[in-house]
Amino acid sequence: MEYDKGRVGGGSHRERPSTPNLLQSSISIQEHENGTFSMANNQGHSSSDDAGNDVARRQETSESTTSVSPSPSPTATSLRASISSQRPKSRESRPNSKQQSRQHSRHEPFAGSSTNGTHETHPSNLIANQKPASHYSSNPLGMRPEWSHWEKICLRIQNLPPTTTTCDVWFLFKNHGEIVSIDLFERKSTGERDGTGRVYFRPPPTKQFWQDFMIVDIRGKPAKIKVELQKRLPSSRVQTSNGQNYPSLISLQMRALQFGVLAHENEMLPLRTIRNNHNRFRFSLDADLDHKRLEIIFACTIQDPRREDPTIQHPDPIGKVEMPQEYKAQIPFAHLKKIIFIDIDDSTWALLIPLPAPPAFYVKHDVAGSHSDSRCIWSIRDAWDRIVDITYDTSWFKNDPVMLPKANHFIDIGRWTMYRLIFPKSILGDWAVMRPALQDFNISVDYKTSEEFSTITTQVPSFWGKLEPRKLNEWEPNSNLSLLADTEEIHLPYRVRYQLEACISQGFLNEIDITTEFLQRLADLSKDHTKRRDRANDLLMYISQPHTVGRLENLDKIDEKRIYDPMKLFKDKKALSHYPEIALPENTQWVRKVVVTPTTMYLSNPAPEAMNRVLRHFAKYQDRFIRVQFTDEISKGRIFPTPGTTQDNALFNRIHRTLSNGIRIGGRHFQYLAAGNSQFRENGAYFFCPDDFITCDYIRNWMGDVAHIRVVAKYAARLGQCFSTTKLPKSSPIGQTIVHIPDIEHNGWCFTDGVGKIAPSRAKFLIQNLTSSNVATHIPAVFQFRLGGSKGILTQWPDVPFNDVHLRPSQNKFECSSRGLEIIKTSRFSVAALNRQTIMILSCLGVPDFVFEEKMKKQIADYESAMEDPRVAMQLLSKYIDQNGVTTTIAQMIVDGFMNTKEPFFMTILEVWRAWSMRLLREKARIVVDQGAFVFGCIDETRTLRGYSELEEAAESTESRNKKDPSKLPQIFLQVPKTGIRPGETGEYKVITGICMLGRNPSLHPGDIRVVEAVDVPALRHLRDVVVFPAVGDRDIPSMCSGGDLDGDDYFVVWDPELIPLEWNYPPMEQDVLQPKQLKRDVKVSDLISFFVQYMKNDSLSTIAHAHLAKCDMLPEGPKDPQCIELARLHSKSVDYPKTGQEAHLKSSLRPRHFPHFMERPPRKSYHSKKILGRLYDQVAKVEFKPKLDGAFDERILRRYALNEDTLKAVRMIKRQHDKAMKQIMNQHDIETEFETWSTFVLTKPRVGSDYRRQEIMEPVITSHRERFRQACIKLAGSRDPKVLYPVIAAAYVVTWEEVQIILGRIRREGQEQGLSKDEIPLISFPWVFEYELGRIATSQDAFELEEVPKPSMALLDDNVDDDEEEFERLVSAGIIADEDGNESHSSEGHELSRPDMNETVEDLVVLEEDEETGMDALAKLNLR
Repeated sequence: MEYDKGRVGGGSHRERPSTPNLLQSSISIQEHENGTFSMANNQGHSSSDDAGNDVARRQETSESTTSVSPSPSPTATSLRASISSQRPKSRESRPNSKQQSRQHSRHEPFAGSSTNGTHETHPSNLIANQKPASHYSSNPLGMRPEWSHWEKICLRIQNLPPTTTTCDVWFLFKNHGEIVSIDLFERKSTGERDGTGRVYFRPPPTKQFWQDFMIVDIRGKPAKIKVELQKRLPSSRVQTSNGQNYPSLISLQMRALQFGVLAHENEMLPLRTIRNNHNRFRFSLDADLDHKRLEIIFACTIQDPRREDPTIQHPDPIGKVEMPQEYKAQIPFAHLKKIIFIDIDDSTWALLIPLPAPPAFYVKHDVAGSHSDSRCIWSIRDAWDRIVDITYDTSWFKNDPVMLPKANHFIDIGRWTMYRLIFPKSILGDWAVMRPALQDFNISVDYKTSEEFSTITTQVPSFWGKLEPRKLNEWEPNSNLSLLADTEEIHLPYRVRYQLEACISQGFLNEIDITTEFLQRLADLSKDHTKRRDRANDLLMYISQPHTVGRLENLDKIDEKRIYDPMKLFKDKKALSHYPEIALPENTQWVRKVVVTPTTMYLSNPAPEAMNRVLRHFAKYQDRFIRVQFTDEISKGRIFPTPGTTQDNALFNRIHRTLSNGIRIGGRHFQYLAAGNSQFRENGAYFFCPDDFITCDYIRNWMGDVAHIRVVAKYAARLGQCFSTTKLPKSSPIGQTIVHIPDIEHNGWCFTDGVGKIAPSRAKFLIQNLTSSNVATHIPAVFQFRLGGSKGILTQWPDVPFNDVHLRPSQNKFECSSRGLEIIKTSRFSVAALNRQTIMILSCLGVPDFVFEEKMKKQIADYESAMEDPRVAMQLLSKYIDQNGVTTTIAQMIVDGFMNTKEPFFMTILEVWRAWSMRLLREKARIVVDQGAFVFGCIDETRTLRGYSELEEAAESTESRNKKDPSKLPQIFLQVPKTGIRPGETGEYKVITGICMLGRNPSLHPGDIRVVEAVDVPALRHLRDVVVFPAVGDRDIPSMCSGGDLDGDDYFVVWDPELIPLEWNYPPMEQDVLQPKQLKRDVKVSDLISFFVQYMKNDSLSTIAHAHLAKCDMLPEGPKDPQCIELARLHSKSVDYPKTGQEAHLKSSLRPRHFPHFMERPPRKSYHSKKILGRLYDQVAKVEFKPKLDGAFDERILRRYALNEDTLKAVRMIKRQHDKAMKQIMNQHDIETEFETWSTFVLTKPRVGSDYRRQEIMEPVITSHRERFRQACIKLAGSRDPKVLYPVIAAAYVVTWEEVQIILGRIRREGQEQGLSKDEIPLISFPWVFEYELGRIATSQDAFELEEVPKPSMALLDDNVDDDEEEFERLVSAGIIADEDGNESHSSEGHELSRPDMNETVEDLVVLEEDEETGMDALAKLNLR
């Protein structure tokens, strides 16, 4: 990858300022701020892109093409526009010279464009061959023409040369007015430009310059073009939900703009003031109602810092890039909580805009360089580039690590998120228009006087130097920490330093409030730490812990979580008594996570995370690992790829800088280590802080020998194998032997790609050691695994000895010293479901549309009935088994009577299930198929099943494919449980026989869906919950299903006769043989970093998938259309991008012009689809989910036991920990409610990444969470014996019920009968970590110990902290609280007994004791031959 040397590359480092303040050199506001001025222009609004409903922008950008050579602009008086000799370079090849523009737009190796992409005008919006009316083109009386009063005008151009670009058109007309957008039209059939286009001016030009025919020069060649004025475009107005109409753009001209922070709830500390001193640039607040956002537009000149500090050394001439530059901040309405109007004096007023996180900032560059030859649309928005900081020259700090405190800023846009906009009172009339419009978009406006909300001017000392003063020869001269001059050192341990920075990054604390006294008190607290407690860390954890219950008094505050006086914490009993987290279960570790955004970073509290091979091996160094994820600003979510463009260049530079230079947190310097494969796709990586012995290179070398791999993408993928989340069962008692067996190959196809073998007895041994108890109820047929450098699946086969693991060459990826057999997941049954892609393909293959419609109607009706009828609910939950088996858990809760008692947690979970199912029906067309399965794939080692015959398929035409001859179909074997079998339990299974439809998600090509014959093979009946593919034939079946293999891929199999296609086995997609990019040298870490950033920028997978879906709906042949076939091919290439390094380029001709309404794009880009997906979408109404806690808790549990106060006290403490942990999971995974988290039925889309695998990702998270708090309660009880344990479980239910009654009572007393806000809702999922045991308690036949429901304690749980120290020691002694290393005191009681009432267990299972046994003893218990 080619990087700009002035931005992130090499080069000598310049000396930095030695003693500037953290926030700015002068905190007090000066009327004569050096280098700060701005200018306003009352001419048109150049940043608006709305030139009528037919001016649309796509969400994705097209690939770059060859740049255009520069040329001068034409004169305004000449009709001949010569732009052939000195045209400016297009965006793809725009130079990075600082002389041309500010460094923000010039120092970017990448380029990004607007995420909306290319515009293609709908044919219905064209006004073709229309002669302009006389009043459009002439004005004999000298009066102003009618069009001059319009908001905007549109000129249609015809007869343009086919090679004409938007830049050519811009140069033709740029001197005649403010051009806001240009469209060039393309032929639908070829995608080539047809010589017509449109130019939009806003406001209209001052005089008419166009004629019916004009002779112009384009690229040195004369062209006779026709220019016509189009009909008046509708005024851009927006109608709000209450029916009011407003202009789409409302603008207020500012006098000044201040950036700062809250000093107190009613005080702002301005840290930089920009004044409007000239009128050349815009200086305004714009309310863009069409795009639902505010824009703050300003300009300033940044003074060279060497003018104030001559000690700064840099070879550039002083003032070289001192020039005015125009900036803007975009604030989405959804990101705004309130705006405060402040009446300052008789002539001025102000708006205060507080934001919880920074918005996106942009800088404007030269318009000529913003065009792209490859795109047929241009908008003035393309002239704005994203920036990550506002500073004199970003290249001066290119080698610095990323850290929270910044020295290299003129305005710290990542931290100064309080904006004060000052206006003259002469524009109060414009505000009177804007204010109600904002209020209609749910933005509250408060009114205060300057006395009620004031500004202060205080010099703020920096505290960072006291924590980490500058030391000679410790850091490089350019370190950000060179700003720290104070040498008074205060030592805080790393974890306290980290937690302090976490509180600052999350906004709980601010630097301006942190004093030396506060730091010294933290240090004193930390000095007294014990083995299990560091009170300084505990206090900071208390500050940043997720709020379990909102406080009413905080709801109206500007910043409800901010602590303005940290010293008060040392007098807060709850803060000082806060105790450490409950110990983690096995195979889980505390991991710190850092989210790096364009302008700042957020440090999260340590969170439990399932282990991988690296974390497990280097567990002693766990506090030296951090997980890093790169996202856009909080208000924007993920960073969208921008292939071939440069607008978002600064974002990718910041990522590259972070990966290259590392991150500095708490005095430690973390360096890039590697990325797991799923982590890589979600823009994340692991970082590690080296010590004297363990370095990143040492860890990478330990991970495996990959030096022979010269393909960077493959190299990264092999390292990523080591970060797969795995469990490590106990080793075999007699050792382990790796036996290498050959792959089954034919015609260049590998039939056994990823498949190995294992003994059934070893499978039993593995599954026993994977469960919390040592008794397993079901032995999976297949294990997905990692073993050294090998990966894939292991299938149990009777002929394999116990200690053997049979591996094939296709599974061996690299050599590794690790020899443990790690398990990722095991085979299990879940129900099959259709989705939009499979429905579209099945429809084009002949499945009647009414089949899908009828199935959806029935499913919707069943969901409605299930909410009232337990019998229907039981049937659905038992049939529609999700991949995590949660539905069967809910079904068991119905059996236990919780639906009859209307238990609030159960009823809410049922509502979540319905809302989740209905959401997927609407958004994904997820129609559950009763007669279907979604399972792992494996291979027929007996070679009994009939394979695929290529010769027969090639000889068949479409007509012959419609002939049904099952004898020619490939065969599969599938054995699934009968309806109602609970996952993890034994029961009756049935072998599926007959014609089946088979595929793999995602399926985009008609040949991805295969028709096969399911048969019964007795030799394969030991394989359950997997689909077995033939090992013979001309080609393997999995590779025909979207390029699948057998290393852990899931396949859907459907035997519903209504869903079998009429056209059998459309020819599979031809697989491109991609040659990976290979280096001629060894791969370096810098290559991994470059590929990481390249992938983020160029990954077009979702763009291609959306284009395919839209084209399938739009084109008559659907998925069979050549355009859709090409998109399917590109999608396959994009899927392999992380392995091959070959990105997929999406041509502009393959980009949809408009989208079907079910894709939920803006109305001007949409049409109403009449095809099957459109009709299905219209059937499903949106289902809103809102938790309800007004139901009565189950008396069967509340009255079961007479509980003593000591038990309730201890359980309350565990519940507090549970609720904090649950809130942390919700925050970490962007989940709204605990019910979605508990069930893994998540209703919201993740801020980063896809929701396609969300349920699968959440399963290990919530499983670990449940196990963690199950173990805590079991240890508190001291035994798993139901007589001892069940009262503790009942106590968990009682304290949860008490908390709900307390909160509801308080709400009723305060008159809030309308219900609870989201932050006020108490969490009630704690007792349901024992959902099975609660059922046993509820259905017990024993007599109740209480005659009536007890009265709840009316004291708030968090207020009773006097005895917490004593209770803490009790929990420590029970091993419930972790020690300082995250370890726990393991007691044998937590493992001694199995789950009670387990009647159905696999015969001959052996429970291996915790005590070590000899290998022969263990083998004897396994009854091995």
